[in-house]
Amino acid sequence: MKQRENEIWLCAVRYALSRRTYITGVVSEFMIDNIDDMSEKTKAVMRRDIEDRENYGYEFDKDNWMKLLSKLKL
Repeated sequence: MKQRENEIWLCAVRYALSRRTYITGVVSEFMIDNIDDMSEKTKAVMRRDIEDRENYGYEFDKDNWMKLLSKLKL
């Protein structure tokens, strides 16, 4: 089940990246709250997905993603 959770978390991040809705805040905050439960592979993929993104949506969306990215790098 743990692997399945990690896959769902990746799907959620990929879906929410560059959206211009409340979902960006919901997903990024959820990921921060659950970061200790993520596999190292999941963290690495999320880092790559966020770093490779050119458009983050609105500026406050970008702030949310950069906050998550900084937590993923710890």
